[in-house]
Amino acid sequence: MTRPDKKASPPQCLRKSSRNASPLRRESGFTLVELMIAVTIGLLLVAGITTLIVQQSATRNEMEKSSRQIENGRYAAQLLRDDIQLAGYIGEFFKPTTIPGALPDPCELDPADLETAFTFHIQGYDAPDPVPAPLSACLPDANHVPGTDILVVRHTDTASIPVASAVANQIYLQTGLDPVTSILTYKLATGTDTSVFNLKNLNGTVARLRKFLVHIYFVSPCNAMSGATCTSSDDNGNPVPTLKRLELGLVGTVAGFNLLPLVEGIENLQLDYGIDSSGDGAPDEYKTTPTALADWADVMTVRVNLLARNNETSARYQDTKTYKLGLAAETTATNDGYKRHVFSQVVRAVNPSGRREE
Repeated sequence: MTRPDKKASPPQCLRKSSRNASPLRRESGFTLVELMIAVTIGLLLVAGITTLIVQQSATRNEMEKSSRQIENGRYAAQLLRDDIQLAGYIGEFFKPTTIPGALPDPCELDPADLETAFTFHIQGYDAPDPVPAPLSACLPDANHVPGTDILVVRHTDTASIPVASAVANQIYLQTGLDPVTSILTYKLATGTDTSVFNLKNLNGTVARLRKFLVHIYFVSPCNAMSGATCTSSDDNGNPVPTLKRLELGLVGTVAGFNLLPLVEGIENLQLDYGIDSSGDGAPDEYKTTPTALADWADVMTVRVNLLARNNETSARYQDTKTYKLGLAAETTATNDGYKRHVFSQVVRAVNPSGRREE
């Protein structure tokens, strides 16, 4: 018996093993959202660092301004202190008090007239507006800030020179013994004719000479003048108030007053004078200006009040303060951007006050 043939099975498809298959790999990187977040964070960090740097720079600039203001105020106070302490110094000689008939001319150049001013070692003008005559002859009104005080200090130089070194037209003081009477005296003259200076020392040598000095202190509306007087175009169009001094000396080869800017940023100067009415060398009262002419010879101390300001304004700052400057003066800022500070001190005129203590 024959068996029926088995039905042939259909061919089977070959399947690849999953172990041999290569899966699709996902690419690594940032999405657009992630990139935008990173950029935003970076910008915030940069903005924060920039703000910090700007704030530190502004703080540093303000500190520099304050440092300059303090330095200028202290330096101005020191200059005035040093000169007031020397007021009335005339070498080895003490001239008896002789009150002149009128207040001496601060601009005087004649030795004979300067001699009459010996008694007034300190002389002042209380808040003049305008500058009064005869002072206006050497201090034009445009060079003075109205309402600020003017101080005149007289004394001789602390350094002495031999007669042979005298310069023509320079005014000198010689103190020594008269060659005939041997009495202690003085001579005030120019160095043009040195034969005038014949006073002797105790050892018989010729006495040395000292320059006769007159210093006039005032506040000027500008620092560097482009001409003979201050204008609104000075200091690059932003005039800076400055403490200045007129000095008796030589202008070229002739006697005159030289103008010297001392300290910029000094906006106001107010003075109170300590007057000794009892003759013991100590002040008994303070006045903005002596009542009587003879009171100028009794000035033993000066209370100096300075108002210093920054040379540049400060951002987002308005000065509305009122500043007390001595007995009579109060000044209120005009809501500007300048920071200010008051410097006050009492200075003793050592020479005249010391003589009264003896």
